[in-house]
Amino acid sequence: MVNEDLTALEALGIAIQNEITAQKLYQDLAARTENDLLKDRFLNLYQEEKRHQKMLEDKHRELFPDVELQIPPLGGVDSILVNATAGLSLKDVLNIAIREERGSREFYLDCAATVADLSGKRMFRFLADMEFSHQMILAAELEIIEKYPAYYEGAIKWQAETRSKTERPGKKK
Repeated sequence: MVNEDLTALEALGIAIQNEITAQKLYQDLAARTENDLLKDRFLNLYQEEKRHQKMLEDKHRELFPDVELQIPPLGGVDSILVNATAGLSLKDVLNIAIREERGSREFYLDCAATVADLSGKRMFRFLADMEFSHQMILAAELEIIEKYPAYYEGAIKWQAETRSKTERPGKKK
């Protein structure tokens, strides 16, 4: 829940920090996998987080044209996410990313509920929906990796089924 004393200016700074942290996390995830499809998924999420950052920075310029943008320094969990994921498995980092996307969504929903500016409300709701979408994408990838561990290590080798020429689907011998 957003601290009631948190100003719109501070909320924007925190939101921008969250987007930068997410970008670094998705770059890290992309670097961890040899699977091109999964790598592309992470790089796409990275690009979406960059667009979110720009949207927030644009909103900052619109609402506070005379105030220099102040992004809080990384610390705590964000620092762990950016600097200490190297020792974790891809599944562990995916779980962290899912948790972070869930937390970002909740933060944006709280911001939408407390900000007075109507366009700010819409922006925060949009970002909340996007973070939920990211959470679902990551959960789907985690499920695939848990079911098919070789998925992120490279191409999965499927073995073709063989049938005799006389067999047809649905026909008994």
